[in-house]
Amino acid sequence: MYQNSIVENLLRAYYTLQQHPDSTFTVYKLDLEIALRKIKQHNNVLYSTIVNVLVNGVPIQEQAEVDNVTTRQVNRRLHDGIHLLTMIMNGELSYEQA
Repeated sequence: MYQNSIVENLLRAYYTLQQHPDSTFTVYKLDLEIALRKIKQHNNVLYSTIVNVLVNGVPIQEQAEVDNVTTRQVNRRLHDGIHLLTMIMNGELSYEQA
């Protein structure tokens, strides 16, 4: 079962997951990719915020300027996005509900 903190760390290490010698990390990456794809299909803005900030390392201030929102709104998106990803990865939220 995934926790929010684990999902956040997986996002931050996204590009190195596939290179890890332990095959468990490949499973983590696959679960994360599936959940991200589901979010992208239903909310492209949320997906972009998550990927830009947590995966690509764009500073929150820069993302806020790009999205024309406050940094607080970006932080809220990240919090909600990580929680949503965690629920999808744990099977608590189905594709139809996402």
